[in-house]
Amino acid sequence: MNLDELRKIIDQLNTEIIELFSKRLSVTKEIAKVKKENQLPVHDPLREEKQLQMLREAAKKHGLSPAVIEEIFNLFVDYSKMNMKLEMGNEQKSRLPGN
Repeated sequence: MNLDELRKIIDQLNTEIIELFSKRLSVTKEIAKVKKENQLPVHDPLREEKQLQMLREAAKKHGLSPAVIEEIFNLFVDYSKMNMKLEMGNEQKSRLPGN
């Protein structure tokens, strides 16, 4: 494979990652609705710790740095919680552009 072909593969993978993240955010919006109906807090430290442990194990299994994967998913979780707060009416303004 040449460089252009490899770059096309990377471009496709990047698109798939973004599509999956979008689907993930759609699910978190549904979670926000359930949490709002049941008067549950956005923040769930126990769940987050379990998720991080699972992600660390998955990273190791795939030969990736658990620390890097944890950092990436911390960004995902922070963004998801911000969107959940917006969905639940707990936050007026986004701190990130484009929302």
